[in-house]
Amino acid sequence: MTHAPERPDRRLRIAVVTNGLAITGGVERCVLEDTRELVRAGQDVEVWHRGHLAPGPDGAEPGSDQFAELGVALHRTGDRSFGLRSAAGDAARFVLDGLRLRRSRPDVIWLNRPEHLPWGRVASVVSGVPLVVHLHHAPNYRRLGPIAGGRTHYLAVSHAMARAWADVGIPASRITVVPNGVDTALFPAATPSATVRARRTLGLDDDTRTVLYYGRLTRSKGVLALLEAWRLVLEQDAERHRARAPRAAVRALTPALGPAGAHHATQPHHPPVLVLAGAADPDDAEDVRRAVASLPAGSVVLLPERDDVVTLLHAADMVVVPSIEPEGFGRVVVEAMSAGRPVVAAESGGTGEILAGEWATSTVDPTDPEALATKVLDTLDRADRDPSLGERCRAWVRDHYGRGPHVAGLLRALLTHARR
Repeated sequence: MTHAPERPDRRLRIAVVTNGLAITGGVERCVLEDTRELVRAGQDVEVWHRGHLAPGPDGAEPGSDQFAELGVALHRTGDRSFGLRSAAGDAARFVLDGLRLRRSRPDVIWLNRPEHLPWGRVASVVSGVPLVVHLHHAPNYRRLGPIAGGRTHYLAVSHAMARAWADVGIPASRITVVPNGVDTALFPAATPSATVRARRTLGLDDDTRTVLYYGRLTRSKGVLALLEAWRLVLEQDAERHRARAPRAAVRALTPALGPAGAHHATQPHHPPVLVLAGAADPDDAEDVRRAVASLPAGSVVLLPERDDVVTLLHAADMVVVPSIEPEGFGRVVVEAMSAGRPVVAAESGGTGEILAGEWATSTVDPTDPEALATKVLDTLDRADRDPSLGERCRAWVRDHYGRGPHVAGLLRALLTHARR
């Protein structure tokens, strides 16, 4: 694995290749943000997309308005899927796209869907344009073999993804690690008043400690594991409250504490609430519904998928990212920490890599429900005790996963591997 070297600045013509233009997941969001930054940096960008979603009422591809605002040219590719039984027909389609790219004369093809590597290799050879493939997620192939070669370089969003793709055949020397980054200005720190407003917007109680999961409600994302652990969270929370109650009552009788101590000792206990915000996968929807129904009424709040994740973050005390399938990067982790919210996340993949240093104790094996429950409660207690925790979360993201370092690394890599 290499680090992209510094190169003299020059204007590139970059063919950005993605699936759809609408933001339907983390990859699409990254493509839009990176395209915006590359345009701001003075690069000549065109976007090649699949166009697989039904047009809107105006006849335009969903999401195209966001790219139109940037002034980038939009081109459609053919179907980029590949199968052994349809190899001949697939290759013919890829050649046609390669010829179109050749006429467009970009300096580099930047493919954001590594599952479309066969398309990328053919298009690169036909067009004569070097290929850079962004490894956003775990490998789609058991062995890549010769398909990994040619004038192809790879960008991995984490060292974990770099190792995973090297294991299936990409030479480690061809992989540059460029971690993703977020604009911390878009995920501002939550103030007490912002938290009250957010909770009221979402219909949540002001005084209830709130744990947030947002994203796809699927087994692979760890949602069922989280729901299994949530019963233990409620049980452990009740046990901790019973253990604290006698000590609080004694402190309430201490004159030095006065009325504040008495109030703390006598105020009612509110069990924490788990908020699940997102769309359920059809294959897992019934299992999620049954798991929620088996828990005490009101202990889990289901919210629909929404673009305004800042309101969700401001309403929460902490965020949990319990992916069973290792995350390529862990964008939710950095979004949450940018908003000043501590995180508990899976120790594997990109999430475990982000949570290094002070934050290494925030990782857990999500398949261990007792460990997950304990980690969630410990983090809630830590947030109660440590008023500086939120600012340290923000500082970690700003220094390690901000937009500046990410865009600089991306542009260096594209410059290095573009045709001369």
